[in-house]
Amino acid sequence: MASYLNENEIKASMRQLVKQYVEECENCGSLPEEFISLIKHNFLAKYVYYNKEKKHIEIGIDESYSPETYPEIKVYKFPVKKASEWLDKSFKNSRGDMEFYGKLLNRNEILSSSEVVLMSR
Repeated sequence: MASYLNENEIKASMRQLVKQYVEECENCGSLPEEFISLIKHNFLAKYVYYNKEKKHIEIGIDESYSPETYPEIKVYKFPVKKASEWLDKSFKNSRGDMEFYGKLLNRNEILSSSEVVLMSR
């Protein structure tokens, strides 16, 4: 069975999914693979790491200006408790991004009994 969702519905479902990821992260002390994929996708991150001691998610982003130089990785740190807030601002709106979010939703329990299909605008 397919679930036909528009952009707003996909983003609302993603907010729920991020809450689940944060709970899982706090309970087992590691980041779920899908959560890492989401963060890498939204921030174009080279790496994502969970610092258990500080309860921060660290994101490494390549900020070099030329592909001919060594990568200049800048590390950003976000408290895991506020992941919903800072991730919410990073959601993108292109069709490819919405399809990526739909795939994440398809793999999760929120809509596991159906396939997410993006409705055109």
